[in-house]
Amino acid sequence: MVQYQVLFEVSLNHKYYSGPFAKDYEIIMTSSLKAMMKSYQLIFKKTAAGFTVLGKSDQSFLLSSSKEAIKFRFGIQMKNRYFENFSKILPQERYMKYIFRNEVYQENRNKESKTQDVILHSGKLLSDDNFNFCLSGSFKPNKIWGSELTISDEKGNYFEGEIDDSTQLGQLLSDDYGSFQVNTSAAAEVDEVFYLDPELNKSWGIIEILLQSSTQTQYEKVIGSHFKINIDSRKVFWTYYFVSISDKHFKNIDIFRGKEKVTFSDPEPVILPNGQAATKVTSQTAISLSKFYEGPKIYAELGDTAQGSKEAAGINKIYLPTPNIQLIKAVVNNGDIRYYSEMYIQNL
Repeated sequence: MVQYQVLFEVSLNHKYYSGPFAKDYEIIMTSSLKAMMKSYQLIFKKTAAGFTVLGKSDQSFLLSSSKEAIKFRFGIQMKNRYFENFSKILPQERYMKYIFRNEVYQENRNKESKTQDVILHSGKLLSDDNFNFCLSGSFKPNKIWGSELTISDEKGNYFEGEIDDSTQLGQLLSDDYGSFQVNTSAAAEVDEVFYLDPELNKSWGIIEILLQSSTQTQYEKVIGSHFKINIDSRKVFWTYYFVSISDKHFKNIDIFRGKEKVTFSDPEPVILPNGQAATKVTSQTAISLSKFYEGPKIYAELGDTAQGSKEAAGINKIYLPTPNIQLIKAVVNNGDIRYYSEMYIQNL
């Protein structure tokens, strides 16, 4: 009977969800990766939290004895169009993607852990450190680095010399995809660049698992590893508009979650674009988005005052909605981006 062992496992976790979210993304495999895995008799298997690569136990020596680096590159393609709205990630940029390389983080593995967990980013949750240049073969290096540059990989210089405005990256690097360093005489720092396989062009992120490429990725270190990508939920400021039907605003608005009072701004009378009167309040701190809000319900206690009158007309208790991820709005103020969720309470 053929026995299989786990070569490595990859899981994606997100604080927005209360469990796996595999329905919101797809793992992309290139034709070259499929061919390589077939040659080593490896199996790709989806799991609830990601995927696993399995190999025949009696064929493991083919991997462990390889003199050449064995490269597994997968794309993460998001199927949820609002993923950026509820995830703490940087806005999409044309020449940037999230890159997850075990060669960078394999040495951080907890050797005492039986599961051999390796987080594929610098902190417990995904940060900007993984957001790198990710360029296709049609990209013209002159746009960023000028006419004279050096491109190198772990083996040394790959290209050194001058280029013109029409030179494309694919002409310099052929189809040797992966990580490179670009250096120019005009720049003090070296840029890390990931040269992208065209089949992964639509991916939000790239996972690169290497075997036998360095001392960090020797077969014995990688075998059985559980690679993890942990994404934080976006924190947004909650804004409620309490919309009046009789030209009044609310002098006092207190927001509660169960018995706990939540700090919001003082009520501000506003006129909406459609001419309706409303009272606006915004949370003083950003609150993490969640697919399901557990615990006590959120409600407001309103003290309404007729416009121009100082006499209170009573206290209303109204249960409030939670943010709609389709309506998250980014606002730039002095270079700082803040995210807001605007919610309207009608017919008050």
